[in-house]
Amino acid sequence: MPGALENKIAIVTGASRGIGAATARLFAQESATVVLASRSEKRLQAIADDINRGLKQRRALAVPTDVSKEDQVRRLFETTKASFGCVDILVNNAAVVEVRDFVDMDLQTWEETMAVNVRGAFLCAREAFRQMIAAGKGGAIINMTSLSGVRGPEKFPGLSAYVVSKYGVLGLSDILAVEGKPYNIRVNSIAPGAVDTAMLKKAAPFLSTKIKPDDIAKTILFFADEKQSAHISGANIEIFSNES
Repeated sequence: MPGALENKIAIVTGASRGIGAATARLFAQESATVVLASRSEKRLQAIADDINRGLKQRRALAVPTDVSKEDQVRRLFETTKASFGCVDILVNNAAVVEVRDFVDMDLQTWEETMAVNVRGAFLCAREAFRQMIAAGKGGAIINMTSLSGVRGPEKFPGLSAYVVSKYGVLGLSDILAVEGKPYNIRVNSIAPGAVDTAMLKKAAPFLSTKIKPDDIAKTILFFADEKQSAHISGANIEIFSNES
């Protein structure tokens, strides 16, 4: 049976582990061709190989990429187009987190966090816009923000750079939904709370959760699938744990 993303070409950043890897696997299972991007070349290739081996066909391509570098992002999208065609779906998932008390925050850590989390999302979204507009088919962009990047939920000490960066991703999503509308480019975002990933263990090891990367991947699929969400753009889904 054809999957929900049959004939779609997707790029997933931060795809070497966690939510990105789970999303790449789910997209491939739903018949998309998936290009996986991450700085972790060995882990990235292992994920792509595992997807292709499991499906017994080539649905995944690993393209090692530092999303904070403009030339590498451009190469990622050029490789995707040359290999499969123009991108239909972009998942901006790549992110880093460093824990520093604000009084001890060094400029390098602050700028590196902004470079990956905000500049990376901008660079990838810009290339996606350019390909999607040129192809004239529209598309879907899903940006991963965080409960750290919305007003209301409690923030944790030491995450100032991460919190600010995720507010930036939410703002980027808001304006891209406006600018994408004339081209049928839908832009939405997802703001998970605690998810059982390596990033959570680094950022807030005192938290426990039953929410897995696969759970978030299903929400990403909802926004990527035109049949389910063609009428939605500019939305942000906040995902809270129901655990006490």
